Amino acid sequence: MFFIALVPLAPMFGAAAGEPYRGDTKARWQEGSRTIALEVTGSVEFTDDDRDVKSLSPYGRFSVAESRWWVKSRRYQVTADGSGRLTRSHYVDGEAKPLDGEGQAWLAQVMPEVIREMGVGVGPRVQRILHQRGPTGVLAEIRLIHRDDAKRAYLEELIRNGNPEPGVLRSAMLEARKIGSDDEKSHLLLDVASAYLRGDLRDSLFGAADTISSDDDHERVLSELVGRDPNDAETLALALHSAARISSDDEKAKILAEVAERYKGHEGIRWAYFKAANSISSDDAHHTVLSAVLKSDGGDRETLVASLRSASRISSDDDKAAVLAEASRYYTEVDTVREAYFDAANTISSDEEHRKALTELLHQPGLQPATLADIAKSAQRISSDDEKAKVLSELAALDIEDSTVRRTFFDAVNSIGSDEDHARVLSSLGGKAGLTGGALEEILESASRVSSDEEKANVLVELSKMDFRDEGAQSAYFKAADSISSDDQRGRVLTALLKRHDLSAKVVIAATESATHISSDDVKAEVLRLVVDAYSGDALVRVHLRSALESLQSNDQYRKLMSELAKQETSQKQRPVTRDE
Repeated sequence: MFFIALVPLAPMFGAAAGEPYRGDTKARWQEGSRTIALEVTGSVEFTDDDRDVKSLSPYGRFSVAESRWWVKSRRYQVTADGSGRLTRSHYVDGEAKPLDGEGQAWLAQVMPEVIREMGVGVGPRVQRILHQRGPTGVLAEIRLIHRDDAKRAYLEELIRNGNPEPGVLRSAMLEARKIGSDDEKSHLLLDVASAYLRGDLRDSLFGAADTISSDDDHERVLSELVGRDPNDAETLALALHSAARISSDDEKAKILAEVAERYKGHEGIRWAYFKAANSISSDDAHHTVLSAVLKSDGGDRETLVASLRSASRISSDDDKAAVLAEASRYYTEVDTVREAYFDAANTISSDEEHRKALTELLHQPGLQPATLADIAKSAQRISSDDEKAKVLSELAALDIEDSTVRRTFFDAVNSIGSDEDHARVLSSLGGKAGLTGGALEEILESASRVSSDEEKANVLVELSKMDFRDEGAQSAYFKAADSISSDDQRGRVLTALLKRHDLSAKVVIAATESATHISSDDVKAEVLRLVVDAYSGDALVRVHLRSALESLQSNDQYRKLMSELAKQETSQKQRPVTRDE
């Protein structure tokens, strides 16, 4: 069965019984081999029993014709002259015939069909059918209607003025689904919405909305329904379920953003919200709806976790990182939140955006060791040494004394290939107060891995201010210093250390012994001069100092330093020594 409107015409509704239909119509509909053709010019009024034309406007014309493949064709025509006087004509196979009993029977059958399609006197007709056959009769009449606008008019009259029971209302929505025009269907649903936004009828209303093909009309209907019933959880959940069917990501996102404003962490709404959000292909639109729900209820743990898991589906690293940055404001030290955050962060391919997601979290107060360790683990996945170092330098400012945090931190630091970036992270720890011996040892062990003598020396110079009372840290420091091949750089490290005036004899002796491995006499002499000037008052230091002086190849350098040492000893009333002693 199908219907063809040959000429678009004015709306055919609103005239009650006894009132004329005003407008010009030229239309045809077909069912199998049967075809009905209708032409109307001017205003027409029908009889109350739907069997004939009651009046036409001056020079008006009404014509209805039926043809079938195997039976005679018939046409009934009514015309009006200038005074409105009617002339009726009946044709069989194109030949004028009197309107006999057979013709009248045909007219009684075809005229109600025409009146249905034209939508004339809908209100009184529906009330008459209700009185005669009840709601099922009206529904049966509606099923016979081909035109979408006529079907809408009959359904609206039944729902609004037919006092229907819930079962009838549900059946009416099943018929509404069959309306082909999205515009007609949309207007119907909004016009009768008040009858359905109550009790257990909401699902039938939204079920009909699901059948709207136009994304624009679908969004418009859902938006209006949400606005009319904003505080009902079922309405919001049904709107989200329906929104998931919208193809346009922009239109879908509009509905989700509207629902997000009314979101209150309701489980049913949450499930529907994120199911719809995850159906969005556009990264920008996906980002928008996640931002909206986080802003509305990011403090709800389940909402936060669902948002983070949904963010993992976003392809764009920029949009994904932006969602994580927003989610970080609501971060809580709960396993599910932590796992969801880092699962999402670790799907970011861009090193820069990955770094942003981690540093935004680092800016949040009260982070616990488990989170700090996961930040370090995630940072280790970053390919760019520069971006990785930025994360680790910020992490270094926090408490990394926990054994798990410290281990994962240095695993990440040691994965940095660039000596400059490696050293930059370690140097950021150098001036940090309160580091334990264990942390200092790991810093120094990591420094030993730096290939560049200059960068390694930069770290050790920074660490020369550390507390050398821990023997493990002390040993690690000189192990790192001794791994420097460059005389100038090793000399720079030892000089920075010996310029302190609070070193123990043990540390000074270790520095003195390290200096003996310097090949350059000039550099070695500069280091040993500091020992002579500041620490030669200690007898044990002097013993090791003399041994170190023996390693000088330059007699001139040796004599100068021995002379200075002698002066120091004289001032302390000690006997000077010569090279041969």
